[in-house]
Amino acid sequence: MTTSGTVFSAAPSAAGYLYQARLALALCLRHAYGDAGIEVAVERLDDVSFETDGEARELLQTKHHLRRTANLGDLSPDLWKTLRIWSQLALEDPNLPNRTRLVLVTTGLARPDDATWLLRPHRGTGEPSVDNARTAAELLTAAAESSENQALQPAFKAFLSLTPRMRASLLSAVQVLDAQPLLTELDPIIEDQLKMAVPRGSTERARELLEGWWWPRICQALVENPPGTVSILEMENRIDEIRETLQRNALIADQEFAAPPEADLAAYEAYGFVRQLKAIGIGGNRIESAKRDFYRAFSQRSRWAREHVVFDGEISRFETILLEEWEPRFNAMCDEHGTTDPDSPMLRQAGQDVYHWVETDARFPFRTLVKRFLNVGSPHAGQRAPTRLASRLRQTLPKG
Repeated sequence: MTTSGTVFSAAPSAAGYLYQARLALALCLRHAYGDAGIEVAVERLDDVSFETDGEARELLQTKHHLRRTANLGDLSPDLWKTLRIWSQLALEDPNLPNRTRLVLVTTGLARPDDATWLLRPHRGTGEPSVDNARTAAELLTAAAESSENQALQPAFKAFLSLTPRMRASLLSAVQVLDAQPLLTELDPIIEDQLKMAVPRGSTERARELLEGWWWPRICQALVENPPGTVSILEMENRIDEIRETLQRNALIADQEFAAPPEADLAAYEAYGFVRQLKAIGIGGNRIESAKRDFYRAFSQRSRWAREHVVFDGEISRFETILLEEWEPRFNAMCDEHGTTDPDSPMLRQAGQDVYHWVETDARFPFRTLVKRFLNVGSPHAGQRAPTRLASRLRQTLPKG
């Protein structure tokens, strides 16, 4: 076990491996609903590879740094470790650059005077230019021939073992994607790719569900011998399942087991529903449960509204159902005890009976969902946002 911040920390290496797997998912989504024959792998032919029938279409080297720095100079270890691998592949198979794209994905930064800057995608075509590849080859050849860096000598040797024409050919297949998102910044990239595949407002939840499938699946591929692949068709099938789950008639109650912050629980002591419950003699544990249901119902309804997964007026209609089911019971209690002394135990018991019905029997659907916390917490949730239901319930507050 290492101490945070020491030179022995394995965190950068661990983040690098996680980055490979998560980046593979983000890049997979580019191919969704396109070429069904594409497969992706991690640590198979390269850090990440895209293949068709076992042949590499795209090989990616990934370099993840916890902090972005301008570290892609002509003697950059990241660059030369990558070029060593690709130079050896090109030496074994000179036609590789003609059929395979070679991509260096890095969180580092290229500088305008560096070869890596020339190998960034051209704004117009999205590909490096032939002239830039030739110039980059000349710069890197000069760097390899003049450098005395012993650690990089094997990489220099591999690159210089190629003929000048082969070096230019190799670099014409290379793309350098610098300043890429960090491991923790891939969420919006994945979600943006999912926008057209899932209902509006559900991309965050879709990403969570997709990653929940992806991590066990890519781990399974990694432990195969040799490492296996994940087909685009597999991913498409999973996205289709997620889309069905997230359809507008299939609301997800993801706040059902949310834990309220202690500060919120303390603040609820001043809320009207807590005063009501105490006035009819409800015990402390049931009040804590009421606070929890209130928090969950309010959070859930707010999230649905924020993500635009509920129809206009749908929350109001649900409140109307709750109100119209509660009112006859409340009115009957008022008729029976209209002349009862306000301090009478009978009146408190009658109030407890009505609340017992709310806790145990009031179960009405919010679209297709029938959830206890929505039915019990929603009458209280109006305390934050004035509604017809809240106004009616506030009439039952004790005076003073």
